[in-house]
Amino acid sequence: MLYLFQLGHQPHISTAELEAVFSQRKISYKEVFKNNEYLILEIKKKLDTDELINQLGGIIKIGEQIELDLIDYLKTKYGKIIFSINDQKLGINTKKELKSAGLSARYVEPKNTATILHNNLVKRQTDLTVIDKKLFYTSAIQPFEAMGERDFDRPGSDDKSGMLPPKLAKIMINLSLVDKAKTILDPFCGSGTVLTEAMVMGYKYLLGSDISPKAIDDTEKNILWIKDNYQITDLKYKLHECDATQLHQIIIPNSINTIVTEPYLGKPLRGNENKITLQKQANELSKLYIESFKSFYKILKENGTAVIVIPQFRYQDEWIKIDCIKEILKSGFELMPFDKDDCLLYHRPKQHVGRTIYRFKKT
Repeated sequence: MLYLFQLGHQPHISTAELEAVFSQRKISYKEVFKNNEYLILEIKKKLDTDELINQLGGIIKIGEQIELDLIDYLKTKYGKIIFSINDQKLGINTKKELKSAGLSARYVEPKNTATILHNNLVKRQTDLTVIDKKLFYTSAIQPFEAMGERDFDRPGSDDKSGMLPPKLAKIMINLSLVDKAKTILDPFCGSGTVLTEAMVMGYKYLLGSDISPKAIDDTEKNILWIKDNYQITDLKYKLHECDATQLHQIIIPNSINTIVTEPYLGKPLRGNENKITLQKQANELSKLYIESFKSFYKILKENGTAVIVIPQFRYQDEWIKIDCIKEILKSGFELMPFDKDDCLLYHRPKQHVGRTIYRFKKT
């Protein structure tokens, strides 16, 4: 069976996340088509696309192949035919053809996922996509409203320290390849985005720490808020106010399965900083990350993993990068590449900071 995946704004990251999830679930697949927006996979196993889309952070829509041609498929729908398709000209011509056949039809231009949901097109199975001469209907769509609520409506937040998008938190958790029965630690938990997204995804054993008392308080509030809103009853979590470089003083050695974290990224940038200022910040952060990994080594189990964002700073047409990878490897870790890439850059145009995702394994 062919499945269509609409990739997010960072298609290389969306693809890496999907590969990680399928690897963890032991789902074999064959790539049929790929461009910067869509990926078509042949998968023998029937997918629960509703469950899958709620686990993923980087996939916008999942579609399933339709064997009929477009007109014949739409004629199987009862009542007024309301549909969308990713080709406007084809959509308008299809509407005309349906009307000439005596059928009531309305074409909806799919401007965004809100338009698709508002017109109930996923339930109708009439949000359509034509790619590589193949026709698909959308069977699941990213729950963007729920993610927006978790991002903006949660009780505890700190705009000054920067906020990890829930989508990226989900992606990083999936990239860690951690089983849901294992323990996740976020040693720079901030407002608790990694931990709360892990809760929504079904993880039950969570640890968080931060040097900031406010961050611990915010995380506690947000965990309780998610626990109540999502009716989670069997959660075990613990929060520590602690410097990430000193975690081995309070956490049992060799007890953590996976670390997933976006650490302190430095002072927020306005874009007018000079090169010396950015290099100084990069050097300071390098020391923090290296010392933190020395502590991580002591608390991670053998073959334990760490998925971490390491920032890089935009200066004119170049990146100021943080020189810490070699020292992290010396402290007892090896890189776990994402297919052919050692790291994944999460960045949008005009942003002053790029988030580079690395995955390490304790050796």
